[in-house]
Amino acid sequence: MADPVRTRRRLWGMVAAFGVLALLPLVKLVGVQFADASTLAAEGLQQRQRTESIPAPRGSILDRNGSELAISVPRTTVAVNKVVLARAGISDDAMLREFGTRLAQLLDVDPADVVDSLLDADADARWVRVVRYADVDVARKAARSLAEQDMDGVLLLDPTSERVHPGGESGVRVIGTVGPDGPGPRAAVEAKYDDVLKGVPGEQVVERGAQGETITGGDRVVTAPRPGADVQVTLDRTLQYETEQILTKGSENARAAGGIAIVGRPSTGELLAVAGVERNEKTGAIELSSRPLAFSDAYQAGSVFKLVTTAAAYEAGVIDDHSTFSVGPRIKVYDREFSDNEAHAVETMNVDQIVAHSSNVGTIQIAQRLGAEKLHAALVDFGFGRVSALDLPAESTGLLPDVDKWTPPDTAAASIGSFQSTTVLQLWSAFNVIANQGIYVPPRLVQGTIGADGRLDPASAAPTRRVVSASTAARVSRALQAVVQVGTGKQWSLPGYPVAAKTGTGRMPSPEKVDAKDAYVWPDGTYHHVTTFAGYLPADRPQVSITVMLFDTAQGLTGSTSAGPVFSDLSRLAIRELSIAPTTTDAGSADGAGPVRSAPAGSTAAATDRALLPGRNGGGSTSSRSPSTTIAPSGRTSRPGSGQQR
Repeated sequence: MADPVRTRRRLWGMVAAFGVLALLPLVKLVGVQFADASTLAAEGLQQRQRTESIPAPRGSILDRNGSELAISVPRTTVAVNKVVLARAGISDDAMLREFGTRLAQLLDVDPADVVDSLLDADADARWVRVVRYADVDVARKAARSLAEQDMDGVLLLDPTSERVHPGGESGVRVIGTVGPDGPGPRAAVEAKYDDVLKGVPGEQVVERGAQGETITGGDRVVTAPRPGADVQVTLDRTLQYETEQILTKGSENARAAGGIAIVGRPSTGELLAVAGVERNEKTGAIELSSRPLAFSDAYQAGSVFKLVTTAAAYEAGVIDDHSTFSVGPRIKVYDREFSDNEAHAVETMNVDQIVAHSSNVGTIQIAQRLGAEKLHAALVDFGFGRVSALDLPAESTGLLPDVDKWTPPDTAAASIGSFQSTTVLQLWSAFNVIANQGIYVPPRLVQGTIGADGRLDPASAAPTRRVVSASTAARVSRALQAVVQVGTGKQWSLPGYPVAAKTGTGRMPSPEKVDAKDAYVWPDGTYHHVTTFAGYLPADRPQVSITVMLFDTAQGLTGSTSAGPVFSDLSRLAIRELSIAPTTTDAGSADGAGPVRSAPAGSTAAATDRALLPGRNGGGSTSSRSPSTTIAPSGRTSRPGSGQQR
């Protein structure tokens, strides 16, 4: 028989053992609460906290007078937590559609976009972005409204910014666009000055819940972002808009596929307006192009290149003011025949007459005296075949083959502009060489940057260079004035404002090769043309230079009849907006007609508008006198379809 006392002791021992085991978790819990509470709390907080970037406000792009062309507006990206939705019983398509519609109303956005984002999301996706750019205050109000409906944490709001253009699409292709991933490949100023504009991001510590939702009050800024600097460009917003309107109307009137126009200051190279339009294939309407056509696209511009041929020949001494040529209606160079655009008998013509009446035959004779190497060198010196000092991401070099590849027919074609190709920017800069007394002034699109102190830091100007002598430039300028006085552009003269200009017409290569012997014959059996009118005024003291090019114009139109009206309208616009005084009054200095509007304090606009070229004395006429040459009007009759260089 067992001893009762020993049995009771054994039972009490077992109870005590079990009691100690039962107390161990409690002891551990107490120890955790008192000894390790701070450590565990810190570990939990560390798991919930994340260091995130704070986007820096992107700098604005301003026109020459301080008007905003591109600004960044604070926005928030809105994402929906599908896990929270599922917990709320919102999972099937019908309920997602109902929730999306209600959310869109709260965010004041298109319901279709929100609903489509929710329905198209991957099944295993936790977060679904429904709005890229939402109004910050509206999004916060929507999040609070949903939280009050027991859906706290359903929205994730991430700060961002949206690039907007206060002037609409005007000038956008010149300055470029910025998307969620930054500037695109053709973003021009936005891309080239991205490092200046984008600023330096900051950092903040954000506390997130288990589902990634933001915990209110858990944010802490570690480093504040540093805003980007503003960039001030040379464009004038009013001139830009008006130029686009005039170009659109002119392209419609010429039934063109599109057009390009540049208006600027020859003495400083400043681009005041750069416009490009194209016909919408679906609607048939002429609209602002989606590309920076003046920089990115190259064309065979035709007879406007006779400016370079003539200047190079004068500079080389192979022609002078007394040179004459026996000019027939056509000329054969090896196996290729070139003809003038108008039927005429053999005539004795001086250089001014050859340029004024745009004689291909006469120009080719000048080029034969000059030679291929000197003509090629002149084209390079005038800025063709390479990018400009702007060096924009989308800028084209045009096409200028190496001279060792030229044949005699190539030299003849190059002299009249039907061999090489050019951008409109290159062509505009080339005409400025003559306007600037033989000096090449690189084009300018950016005046400088404006930092937090509000002061303009001027952009460094690319160096100028002499291309031809002042006397050569004066002779060529005289010939260009003859174009408007008695030649191919005579209908576009402006009373009180002598104009120096050149017309040009070239054929566009066919997109499909339908004629083995003629690459310019299109599938419809016709030729399609590029027409150009380029020049500057007043010719005796150039203050504005304008280049207009229309492409694929109606059959039979020339540079004078299609691009000429646009040039004339832009000239009148520039005279009004730039306050250019007529030559019949005391015009003062070479650029003394006043700045482009009034520039803000610290801006270099007013100063650069009055800047004088190297070698100018700051007063009187800028043209050098040369022996007079008689320019006779032509009595020729047009020969339809006979040629192209007009």
